[in-house]
Amino acid sequence: MEKILFGIVGWNIAETTRMIEVAKIFKNQYECHFFSYGGKFEKVVTDEGFILHRLEPLEDDRKIDQLWRIDRGESLKQPWTVIELRQRINNEVKLINELRPKFAFLGSVLTFSISCKLTKLKLFNFVPLALSRPYLKAGLPISPFVYPIFNKLAINILLKVPLLMGNIRRVCNELGLKKPDNALELWEGDINIVAESEELTLLKKLPEKWYFSGPLFADLKYSIPDNVKKILNSSKRKAYFAMGSSASREKLLKILNALSKIDVQFIAPIKSHLIDGDIIPPNVLVTDWLPALEICKNVDFAITHGGQGTVQTNALAGIPFIGIGMQPEQELNIYLYYKFGSAIQIQKNRINQKVISGACHEIINNQKYKQNALEVKKVLEKTNTKEIIKQIVNDNILL
Repeated sequence: MEKILFGIVGWNIAETTRMIEVAKIFKNQYECHFFSYGGKFEKVVTDEGFILHRLEPLEDDRKIDQLWRIDRGESLKQPWTVIELRQRINNEVKLINELRPKFAFLGSVLTFSISCKLTKLKLFNFVPLALSRPYLKAGLPISPFVYPIFNKLAINILLKVPLLMGNIRRVCNELGLKKPDNALELWEGDINIVAESEELTLLKKLPEKWYFSGPLFADLKYSIPDNVKKILNSSKRKAYFAMGSSASREKLLKILNALSKIDVQFIAPIKSHLIDGDIIPPNVLVTDWLPALEICKNVDFAITHGGQGTVQTNALAGIPFIGIGMQPEQELNIYLYYKFGSAIQIQKNRINQKVISGACHEIINNQKYKQNALEVKKVLEKTNTKEIIKQIVNDNILL
């Protein structure tokens, strides 16, 4: 059986599980291999029956924290040294040469983009449309909260200034490759798939070799604990509160404090972000990871960080949500549903009890949010995402 290779960041549950969903599409046709540099969600890959290769240099907690800070726009420190980059690329190229995969999926491992160029391995990628190069070149907003007068300047910086790219550009030059102008170039494959519904996006026309697939998010079969089932079966008003793996602890604790004053029972798979001594309100049940779609189908609304898969889960469950993005891409994901009328958007710097409480009461008492959520559910259900992805790949692997 021919092989395909997925590069994943094993400390990001959204990226890891998205690639697992793609592997499920092809597992009967190809032998699916994954590689990662560490992270607590690597185990999900092997739990789902796929082969995992752990490469060096491993990313420890300190490195992962730095990468999350970069992701949230809190740091401009270069993520990898030149030595680390050389080692990563050497090990990726070695793995490619050993496996000889038919094609590959990027999964946000930026060095993998370089390794695929060196080995001429065809690379597919799932690109968030928000803040992609085509999106920025169209002059679309980089955040719902940035004044238009600053938008053009920010776009020029993102497209023309090689932020965080000094070491990567040096290594590319050593390898005889074109030095990337920006990180967005490394976030692209030969074929780029936008896992969104075209009807909801701000950019309707994509460049050549870019495709809309429809929504794609994790549907892993975690079990539902008995204490969660008890809440779901109760007549009490209930909500889902999740902040993904990218959450800022400071922001999360502020939200938790605000929830204590709201007459709603919250189910919150945020255990991985909490430490001993954190104050948990009595109306918040903290759990480990849960099957999000199944839970969301049985609650009244959600409060989320706005990750692409999370907002799509809320939409396909037919529930409205309150979105509090931790970084611009998440803010733009929320904005699509805010425009549709199925979400309330809150800026992360405005988290307080009054704002959170007001949003919860608005989404509970104004039925337009639920009505619009059911309408957006119909939009997303029109698309057979898995069949579209399979067709995109089959149409392009021989080109």
